[in-house]
Amino acid sequence: MIKTKYMTVAMAVLLGMSMTITTRAASKATVPSKTTTTATSRQSSSSTKASSSSIKKTIPAASIVSSTTVDEELPYHIEKGYVYTSSKLNKQAGSAKDFSKVTWYTEKKAVIDRSAQGGGNSVWYYVKSGSGAQTGWIWQGNLEPISEGTFNIAMKNSDYFKGQKIISMGDSITKGYDGYETLDNMGYPTWLSRYLNTSVLNAGYNGAFLCDGGEQETDGDLTPTVNAHNFKNYDVATIAYGTNDYGHVSNSLADIQDTLKQNIQKMKSENKKLIIYGILPITRYDGNTNSDDVIGKGNFTMNELRDAEAEVYQQFDIPYLDWRKDTKQLITDSNHTYRLFDERLHPSAKTYQLMGREIAQFMINNYPKDRIKTTKKTSQTATKKTTATASSTKKASTTHTTVK
Repeated sequence: MIKTKYMTVAMAVLLGMSMTITTRAASKATVPSKTTTTATSRQSSSSTKASSSSIKKTIPAASIVSSTTVDEELPYHIEKGYVYTSSKLNKQAGSAKDFSKVTWYTEKKAVIDRSAQGGGNSVWYYVKSGSGAQTGWIWQGNLEPISEGTFNIAMKNSDYFKGQKIISMGDSITKGYDGYETLDNMGYPTWLSRYLNTSVLNAGYNGAFLCDGGEQETDGDLTPTVNAHNFKNYDVATIAYGTNDYGHVSNSLADIQDTLKQNIQKMKSENKKLIIYGILPITRYDGNTNSDDVIGKGNFTMNELRDAEAEVYQQFDIPYLDWRKDTKQLITDSNHTYRLFDERLHPSAKTYQLMGREIAQFMINNYPKDRIKTTKKTSQTATKKTTATASSTKKASTTHTTVK
């Protein structure tokens, strides 16, 4: 009887344990179900976010109200904002930071309606980079003239000219005249200031002569320009005259050479350390004819004038830029109709940039070797090397002593 009672109790205990185990197992089995629900919830949330993101990226297109082709492609850089791939203004090509070293030329001006994007009408420009590789649309308020703002396109070794003052003397081509109007701060001296990263005074003068212009003389002729400046105040000077002497007065080549010599001597007497560069005249196309071998009013050809100027520069050991010897010819019979804005003599805004880049590179390549300063970086590197060498010597000496 007692035995039967014990067996009954034992069976009850076993049944209780079995139920507990079964309950716990069932409880554990429900956990994955909970996890699955959470994962499903996350996937649903993720899908909602992706859907929202997709909706945000869809920007309605803007539309052109009116547009005009600009008379002349003028240079700018983007100060802030974005460049858009099309006039729809719903896709960006990049930000101002992405195009910080790109020169943009305006080709088309348009009034664009952005009401579909929550805005109104505004003026935009279709622009193309100087190389022609990049294009886009930029709001007019984000375009800045190349002479203003932060626009760093300094060339390699432009630090030769760091802190130096440059004066550029010459005629209308130095001034920045395009045959119809003077392009403010768009002539090659402005580009020199950017490529060489220093200050450049544009002393160019429309209609100026190298020699005495007679009744046509101007205050910007070489002699009065040299007399008007004290070259103690400058480190570098460029001289670029001659085309008006060829086309408008009857001075001889001997007269032109004497005038150039006298003015160089005066400049040197005021500043013995003055660095001078000569720039020979570019080719002109009077009557759509290449003037290089055509006799002008002074009874000499353009090539003879260039050779006469070059001879003087050689006498003073002054480097001079001869466009005829350029690897890539600036002005040719095949490109003069678009590189010269008046198709005769005066460069377009784009050509002025090409001139500025070419002249800047020439000045860097012909900078006096004995005047090149060692930069701090080079000096520090040299100091480190010296210290390292001294340290090695000291260690070697110590080791040698120990061996003894």
